[in-house]
Amino acid sequence: MIQTLMVLWLGLPTAAVWAADNSKPGNGQLEEIVIEGVPRIEVQADKPDYEPNPDPAPSILAFLAKQLHVPDLSSKVMLMVPNYLPSAMSSSLARTPWRVNLVQPPVLDVQLKQPAGLEVLRWRLVVTDDRGKIFHTIKGKGKLPNRISWDGRGDSGDMLRVGHPYAYSYHILDMAEVPSYIPGKNILLRSLVLANGGQCLIHLDTPVIFERANRLSPEGVDYIREAQDFLREAATGSLRITIYGDDQELAKRQAELLRRHFAAALNMPVKRIQATGAPLGRDGYARTEIETK
Repeated sequence: MIQTLMVLWLGLPTAAVWAADNSKPGNGQLEEIVIEGVPRIEVQADKPDYEPNPDPAPSILAFLAKQLHVPDLSSKVMLMVPNYLPSAMSSSLARTPWRVNLVQPPVLDVQLKQPAGLEVLRWRLVVTDDRGKIFHTIKGKGKLPNRISWDGRGDSGDMLRVGHPYAYSYHILDMAEVPSYIPGKNILLRSLVLANGGQCLIHLDTPVIFERANRLSPEGVDYIREAQDFLREAATGSLRITIYGDDQELAKRQAELLRRHFAAALNMPVKRIQATGAPLGRDGYARTEIETK
């Protein structure tokens, strides 16, 4: 075993010399060759020139701004027409979402339920004024109607008064002629609009419209704003404002205040608006009337 190890140790230099001899040029062997690896796919991360904005609001708002059309209305043009708004639109609600204060007929519209187990011979609905007098009566025979509407006009043809309470009740007589009384609710209007054939008449409760006697109240501003739309729809180009009150001079100043307000709001010449303060009549009915001419 010792002899074998000596042979292997002595053979190492011989093998190294043989390899060195074979690496010399001209002996048919390749010299030292270096092969560099090159990746086939190269990826370069470049930052984009702009940063995208996922928020659509700026683009939408810019588009809507281009769709707006604001007319250039000079004072000379406004002298020729009463206002620049159209007299009618596809939806009055879209134009006037706040129209909740001014009341148009019918002022009373109720649904009735038939009394269970009761055969009705005659019935009537009675409207009384604030003095307890009968103002209007609706009556019929047989069973009660499913719906009753009232336009606010009394038996004498007069319209109910704004600022004054009214009450209605039902009176029923059955087949045995036994009467039954059913009370209703009170009716108190601060405004009433009568529009017919392009003409418009607006009744307003004066204390609601003014504060400190010579300035519109916040609630009055809402009423007047709605009144402007009704007046635009009539589009007659002239108005008459009459305020009935105990103090005729004060009523005159209040009417003049409304005159200036409508002239500015409706782009109407002041000379086409008539403002009057009138004394109370025998009925003592204080009110503000705005009428197209």
